[in-house]
Amino acid sequence: MINDKDDSISEHIKLLPFKKCKMSDLYDMYQDIPKKEIGSANPLNGVNYNQFEKICHDYIKEETQINPQIGTTTSRFILFFDDNPIGEVGIRTTFNEFWMNKGSQIYYKIRKSERGKGYGNKIFELALKEARKLGFTSIRVNCNNKNLPSKKIIIKHGGILDIDSYKTSEGYSSSYIIYLFN
Repeated sequence: MINDKDDSISEHIKLLPFKKCKMSDLYDMYQDIPKKEIGSANPLNGVNYNQFEKICHDYIKEETQINPQIGTTTSRFILFFDDNPIGEVGIRTTFNEFWMNKGSQIYYKIRKSERGKGYGNKIFELALKEARKLGFTSIRVNCNNKNLPSKKIIIKHGGILDIDSYKTSEGYSSSYIIYLFN
């Protein structure tokens, strides 16, 4: 388990841009992240390796080209512990009314076999640092009300409730704002 107070852990943890990762290193990780769970989808789960590579190529293009289905560009990063991929975090980087006022600008996914070890907290912390580098001064994060571990992480990192319990196709979610100070 990662301990925030253990400085030696930082030499084992790294967040790499998705486009700099070897796809062959990531395939097993994405198979260990459920295809669909509370408020999250993983289109890479259950696909063969050729389909996996095609979707990954589309993810890389999405850093600079707007995905027409969601109306934004997304920068993705992979959290590694030593050389083992642990999870993905995405930062939606196109500033439009929806993503500024309603949509979640950060999402993250941790592989099932590594949950409960502190990686969600670490990937979120590192994602906030990346968001600062990208010029964000605040960030909106939405969380399904049933996803208590994620809610705790958001609040731990300064999440302030903005929209309480709005209806979604999967139940109810809440939206938080995190102000990013240097």
